[in-house]
Amino acid sequence: MNFKELKEKLASIKSRGYIETMRQGNTGVGYTLETLLEIEENNDAGADIDGDIELKAKRKGGSARVTGFCQNPIWLVKSRDIVKKYGWQDTLHMERANFYPSLRCESPSPQGLSLAIEGSSLYMKGERGEYLAEWPLEVMKFRFRQKHTKLALVLAERQKQRGSLEKFYYDEAYYCTGLSTDRVATLIKDGKIVVEPRMYLNRTTGKLRDRGVAIRLSDKWMMSLFDKVERMV
Repeated sequence: MNFKELKEKLASIKSRGYIETMRQGNTGVGYTLETLLEIEENNDAGADIDGDIELKAKRKGGSARVTGFCQNPIWLVKSRDIVKKYGWQDTLHMERANFYPSLRCESPSPQGLSLAIEGSSLYMKGERGEYLAEWPLEVMKFRFRQKHTKLALVLAERQKQRGSLEKFYYDEAYYCTGLSTDRVATLIKDGKIVVEPRMYLNRTTGKLRDRGVAIRLSDKWMMSLFDKVERMV
């Protein structure tokens, strides 16, 4: 599917009005759109459409951020030990210690964790300023270039009534080109890019489940990384 075909399909989807979600939960807005566009769900490093255009979908008006990509750091302290110290009790699974913080630069989480750019790297730091993990900034820039050279960002109105499935109206879409990774460090420093580790430790078995570290930002700040933003729908 090329750009012209994508634009035509998005216009057709918009003409259908509200469409019932094909998957419940946070990922429903993206999964439903991919299904309508006949795009096979994937979690690889490349772009979604023709290996050239990354597709992102988001509910309008929600606080949820767009996931730019997932990138594990260089762990300076074993991730298992970090979860043991900074994790918290799961309310449904008593054997679990959860570690799902949302981290920003110079803004400590409730657990005392924060991010800081020092030199050419981004660091996750503990409550006493100890270094826990490192992301070289060049790696972060490379991952943005790898995933988002071209971006199709689709926004959806939503309806949700008690006892019924969520519905989406995909009525707004933007095509973003001219990625400028020079802005990445600034967005991190300003707290616009959020780093979210996703792990839990089973205290009974000692098994660590690591779903990777998500690098997230709002649709507004995602579009600000591009020199040209064109409305498609």
